[in-house]
Amino acid sequence: MTRSAVKAPLRERPGPAGRFRLTSVPDAPAMRALGGGEDRDVLPVTLTLTASDVLTEEGAQAYLRGASGVRVVPWEDRHGADVALVLTHKVSLATLTRVEEVAGAAQGRGVPVLLVVDSISERHLLYAVDRGVVGVLLRGEVGYADIVRASRRALQGESPLPPTLVRALVERLRSLPGHQPGSSDLSAREVDVLRLLAEGLSTAEVAGRLNYSERTIKNVLHDVITRLGLRNRTQAVAYAIRNGAL
Repeated sequence: MTRSAVKAPLRERPGPAGRFRLTSVPDAPAMRALGGGEDRDVLPVTLTLTASDVLTEEGAQAYLRGASGVRVVPWEDRHGADVALVLTHKVSLATLTRVEEVAGAAQGRGVPVLLVVDSISERHLLYAVDRGVVGVLLRGEVGYADIVRASRRALQGESPLPPTLVRALVERLRSLPGHQPGSSDLSAREVDVLRLLAEGLSTAEVAGRLNYSERTIKNVLHDVITRLGLRNRTQAVAYAIRNGAL
């Protein structure tokens, strides 16, 4: 299998509130008109971010500081954040080193790390997941409001990954040596849940498909992650694939 990059074209999507392009700095009147692009009754979240270029970092900082329920702390104070964002155009060795440093430090207190990129190869995606990144977003498919929503999902234990990246991760894992179909220490219910997550479904969608409550699905995932010493749901899916359950 070739190590192709999963990529979305960088573009500005017009229309919906909060869809500022990730390489623009939202002006104050637009921010006030949108009210930050978020609903009033939202989960408070403290974010920190680092970007590969000044324009992206300034744009993200400007939007996030005006978004409802969002607090932004400097990168130097990232250990006090709920979610750490790493925004970059190209995934390089420097990017992966930064991701590993952040995810490694964050893991000690359970801080989710989200990677926002133009594109990412299957190899780099697997590397990021193994190092504790809970979600990856493609810059051409999201705006700032989407990043805020993904951050809140990550804070609640979700692993935001678009279906294209979920499929790429699954295919990459299945192509690796050592994949042994049929061997697993997961229960049938755990396998059912992880299989649907591997298809790109959200927790709520998995609950609806299996006729369980969303709380039950979250408990199943928490049990798997805790029992196996994993970091997040994406790693749980990776474990299931590597051990032949999926």
